[in-house]
Amino acid sequence: MKRTRDEVERPGEWLRRLREDPQCYHLLLEDAGSLALAAHRIACARCRTRPTAMNVPTGSELHAAAREIQSYVASIDTVPPICDLAEDCESAGVPVLLPAVRAA
Repeated sequence: MKRTRDEVERPGEWLRRLREDPQCYHLLLEDAGSLALAAHRIACARCRTRPTAMNVPTGSELHAAAREIQSYVASIDTVPPICDLAEDCESAGVPVLLPAVRAA
């Protein structure tokens, strides 16, 4: 699923189309190139539908989006931990908000 203007400008409609056509999850995964990046696109779209829109998803939102993709794509056996998904995103240059780690 190629990135479209709807994904950015009308994220609610884009998310609805994903849910209505499970094949779109396969296309999104193929276009994104990885589970982490596909999940990031879904998580970002969800962030933009909130009353206080944000452009950067949290690790939990990223993980929830990855689990959603897994539920529609049978070839994904397990969803990696949040830290692995976030690391893949960061490596690709897309940010994810993670909780700060306190020093002991």
